[in-house]
Amino acid sequence: MKIRKALLTLALIAFLMPSVVAQPYITVFQGKLLPGESLSVGGYNIKIVQAINGTYYLMVNNGSNTVELRPFVFGTKIELKGVRITLGSYTDGGFLIISVKPKLIAKLPAKPGESASFSGNTIKVLDVSNKSAEVSVNGIQKILPINSTVTVDLIALEYTEDVINVYVAEKVSKCSTQDYSVFYAVQSLKTSGAVDIPITITSYSNSRLSLPLKIISAPSDWKVGFVYNGFDVDEINIPPKDSATVLLHAEPSGKGSVKFEIGNFIGEVKISRETGIEVFIPYSTIEAEAGRVVSAPISFKGYGSVRFTPINIPSGWDMYLTNGQYRLRSFQIEGSSSANLMIEIPRNATLGYHNLSFEINGRRYYTGIYIYKTYLGQPAELHVRLLDTTGAPITQGWVSVGNKNLTVTQNGEATFELSPGEYTIKAYAEGYLSKEEKIKLGDGESKDLQITLEKAPYYFDVKLQSDVVAIQAGMSGRLELSIRNLGSKDDEYTVEIEGLPSGWNYMLSQDSSGSVPISTVSLASGSSSTVYIIISPPFTAQPGEIKGKLVVEGRGGEKSIPITIRIIGSYNLHLDASPPSVTIKSGGSSAVSLHLTSDMGVVTNVKFSVQAPSGWEVEVVPSTIPRVGYAEVNGPVKVIGGGMASAELRIKVPKSAPAGTYTIKVRATGDQAEADTTVAVRVVQSSGFTYLGVLILIGAFALVIWMMRRVGRR
Repeated sequence: MKIRKALLTLALIAFLMPSVVAQPYITVFQGKLLPGESLSVGGYNIKIVQAINGTYYLMVNNGSNTVELRPFVFGTKIELKGVRITLGSYTDGGFLIISVKPKLIAKLPAKPGESASFSGNTIKVLDVSNKSAEVSVNGIQKILPINSTVTVDLIALEYTEDVINVYVAEKVSKCSTQDYSVFYAVQSLKTSGAVDIPITITSYSNSRLSLPLKIISAPSDWKVGFVYNGFDVDEINIPPKDSATVLLHAEPSGKGSVKFEIGNFIGEVKISRETGIEVFIPYSTIEAEAGRVVSAPISFKGYGSVRFTPINIPSGWDMYLTNGQYRLRSFQIEGSSSANLMIEIPRNATLGYHNLSFEINGRRYYTGIYIYKTYLGQPAELHVRLLDTTGAPITQGWVSVGNKNLTVTQNGEATFELSPGEYTIKAYAEGYLSKEEKIKLGDGESKDLQITLEKAPYYFDVKLQSDVVAIQAGMSGRLELSIRNLGSKDDEYTVEIEGLPSGWNYMLSQDSSGSVPISTVSLASGSSSTVYIIISPPFTAQPGEIKGKLVVEGRGGEKSIPITIRIIGSYNLHLDASPPSVTIKSGGSSAVSLHLTSDMGVVTNVKFSVQAPSGWEVEVVPSTIPRVGYAEVNGPVKVIGGGMASAELRIKVPKSAPAGTYTIKVRATGDQAEADTTVAVRVVQSSGFTYLGVLILIGAFALVIWMMRRVGRR
């Protein structure tokens, strides 16, 4: 029976849990808190303190106990009993949002007319439905949906089924600005020997502060005191708006706590002494730029083995101990020793505070790195320089990274902007063996890379002064060829021409006249030479063009260059006009026949041009004749004949042209020759103009006679 009742109770609780609304939080402070000011709420004292390195911290005390000490970093959230704190940005003060869990002070039945009054506040229920309730808070009307909360100032109303819960939050009290603040990061520690705890005192006063330093309590057999710049002190003087750091020195012999007083500030540090190896780490927080390697000294004192183990390291970071030569994981000491704690920070480390930890002999230690500059998301820049084995820059080379391929500058350099990552760099140049390098680039990193290329054992280049040679049938022509040995070894080259017709000859010569024939070209590494290819066509070669190929071959392969050989013949062109003269009335038109002939070779692409008086309309139809003359087809030399050609010169004289004789010059220009002729044009006036002239003369005589008579009468 008891088991059944327990099960029913659990079922009822499970059934009712979803309908319970979580108790609301009310924001009681939203604004900026300056160093030296403090806020009090919920039994907590909240203030901003500054460490010796300039970093600002939010300190939360409950009485004399420090319950929270956080770097002031945007977005940090702190959960306390009944209090929530959210940190904003820090600019000449820290922006805070503080919310508290309010107290339930009244339960009003969800009925119109119900009310409650407290501390000068009045709550009234105006109207109620199954979905919402209308309430008045100090005369301000609000709609309160069921199972929800409405906040007015420090009052929160919660509507659950048939009850309206009334909550009231505690006000935040802000203390006036203090003259100074005291900051120390260590609240409790374990040590194997003497310990020095840094305490930073920051003055906000406009005048010099003098603060007494006092040890309130400590175990009787401990040696405890304040040290400043190597001296025991019991008072500290701080210049206006400045700070100073004193050391709380303690030589413990067991477990206990040290209470101290600086001015009217009271603090406490709990210390526990361990036997074995004493470890001293002078720096608790270090500011650094991303991409750097931070080194912090660690001192050891005692006898025995030291075992170092990294515990909490952010992704991409590295942390290790070194003695300057080796990375250390364990070592022995007798008396005292030291090592460096090395922290390698990636270039993409995020801004702000990073907490790292490690263990020495099973005991955990902490160190903080505050990143004030990062390269996260920034592209990397890679500078590549190509050099030969002598150290000289390679001016004609290429560098390929991923899908980017760049030609180097005259200094042998190429610059790439790349996303962070690992890349394979490929470098190559004519006459050199290609090479690959692997490289890793971090965010925003600028890295220089020198790549040395070795010459290929056999490599050469060739250059023709001209790839076109003109030769008259029965005569000789020459091609001027330069060969350069770019390989690291001596080489020998052969030169051939492919594509010549039967009956043609060629030879290789050291001089342009062909008097020093050679069969091959021998070149030492790095040297060059100019040779001549003498080409001799037969007497029967016909005018035209031959497309051939010059082939140079060495041990490293072959190179070919297309060449054109033009066979030059004798050409002429004749242009005649029929008739050579013509008579045209002003405003009229006429035509003259033009005849083109060539009795030596074929003239191609003949175009006409004319010179005529201004305002005349003159043209030749057609304006172009493809070919004129005759030739034969002989083997690969292909020239097609065209015979005699004719055209028509069309002339139109403007009406305003005066009578007279004019000359029109016609020129025919072809690829091989040109000719010209002239046409005389006699322009006469039309009969209409003649009659008009007679009438003008008669009118003029009549006007003269009339004037004479008028004058005679007078």
